Amino acid sequence: MELVFPDYEGSSIVNFSAGLLEHFMAQRPDGSVPYSFESNKIDLSGSEKVVVFVIDALGYFNLLRIMEENSFRLFSREDIRILTSVFPSTTTAALTSIFTANTPSRHGFLGYLLNIPEYGGLVNMIELTPYTQDRDNLTRLGFDPLKYIERQTIFESLKEAGVRGYHLTSKSFVNTGLTRMHTRGGIARGAHGIGDILEELKIVLDSEEASSLTIVYWGLIDTYGHRYGPESLAYSVETTALIRSIEDFFDRYVEPGTSFFITADHGQIQTPWDREIWWSKFDRSFEHMYSMPGGEQRMAYIYTSDREKTQEVLEELYGDSLLVIPTDSLDWKRYFGGEMSNTLKKRVGELITISKEDYSFCFKYTGQEHSLKGRHGGLSPEEMYVPLIFLKKG
Repeated sequence: MELVFPDYEGSSIVNFSAGLLEHFMAQRPDGSVPYSFESNKIDLSGSEKVVVFVIDALGYFNLLRIMEENSFRLFSREDIRILTSVFPSTTTAALTSIFTANTPSRHGFLGYLLNIPEYGGLVNMIELTPYTQDRDNLTRLGFDPLKYIERQTIFESLKEAGVRGYHLTSKSFVNTGLTRMHTRGGIARGAHGIGDILEELKIVLDSEEASSLTIVYWGLIDTYGHRYGPESLAYSVETTALIRSIEDFFDRYVEPGTSFFITADHGQIQTPWDREIWWSKFDRSFEHMYSMPGGEQRMAYIYTSDREKTQEVLEELYGDSLLVIPTDSLDWKRYFGGEMSNTLKKRVGELITISKEDYSFCFKYTGQEHSLKGRHGGLSPEEMYVPLIFLKKG
């Protein structure tokens, strides 16, 4: 099994964000390593306005597969650079890394589900709510989304340097706790589809501001990937239409001094139903656990009062399909980008499972869960490698 670890030393999405801060001469997080645009033959000189399209779940290998049947006018496969995602390769961890230029070990958003005792147990980190409750219900427990992330966002750093920051996203996300966290110091604008998101982008680029960074987030491809799989027609058609719309906009409306990037937070891997492992609190492997698992269906945080016995049972039952790693022997820097505080270590529990090949490890939280044809969170090349495409005029 090939494992791809985050390249926090220079070529991850964290380094890419740090590199953007360096380009605008804004303060970077302590110890951050900026992506070297120059050594990767990306000429950002004279680019006072930069636009980054973050296409959720557009993995590098997913894109190459699409390009076997669909070509794009402004780049070829030879023009695509490669970044790695973070661990886990999932939206909450990866987007927070992009919007803060910090590794998961520093920002603390470590997966889709986390056991956070101070907020009552298992928390959905996308919707910021106790699991199965309504979105943003943590606010009823004293949670303040604008204060939770202690690290500066890239928009706050840019603002101090005199650079305006924009975040264009779905109108359904724009006022949620997570988007408000990510956009702190910048301006968030919502849109219904690609037409009005590009209209909003045109307004931003036509403004009189001397310099700006705009992050455009597009989440629909991830949705199609989960439902139909990243090898599906839906995934391919949506990706092709989106990138061609970006190319058309770039040709027609972008002036010299503006550069575009197209990248992603993570990729996706096709996960067949016959490689799904379903388990519940009634199974032998749950006997010593004090919480339902966190994480994802391609990696899980196991919270157990008897690490050795739980590891033994998991390896006995699922050793052919899972790696089971004790967190007390984990190389924190390799996985999460650095040593973590004791508070954060409690969120990842005593064991971490990582799915081998295209297996998925699916816990029955409510019994209403269903199969997904595409997933992410693990360390496969399909999940970890994301494209970096650069477009510049003049």
